[in-house]
Amino acid sequence: MDERDRLAAEVVGALTGWTVAVVQFNGMVAARLQVTETGLQCLYELSRHGPSSPGELGRRVGLTSGAASRMVERLQAAGYVRRVPDPHDRRRVVVEPTPETLDRIAGYYRPLTDRLHADLVGVDEAHLASMLAFAAAAQESTEAQIRVLGTPG
Repeated sequence: MDERDRLAAEVVGALTGWTVAVVQFNGMVAARLQVTETGLQCLYELSRHGPSSPGELGRRVGLTSGAASRMVERLQAAGYVRRVPDPHDRRRVVVEPTPETLDRIAGYYRPLTDRLHADLVGVDEAHLASMLAFAAAAQESTEAQIRVLGTPG
């Protein structure tokens, strides 16, 4: 194995370790919010992509339409989301997080994101661009494997 292959393997290993830590952190945040980890994923998707129909939200986190509806009902009962008319089609309803929910979740994640930003202070723009390209490719590769595992057979 040459030096490049060794370093690539170490990068993948380090990212795998970081992923495990992030999963643990997310589990702790979900527990503090008294939601499931999938519920936390739903809240993340809504905060990142804006209001969504329950069906679309379910597709983004891998839930059936029935399971997505039940998840939205639980999140709404907990006061984390509300149903509002779709601004593009008043006959439809979309789900959005409440501002208080976004503030509460940010309170858990802000210290982590602040530390991660501090970790990147000495990294030049070219390396940041490379890291961003790799992170995007890694996300796409992971999503592709999720689709493979989600296929019966």
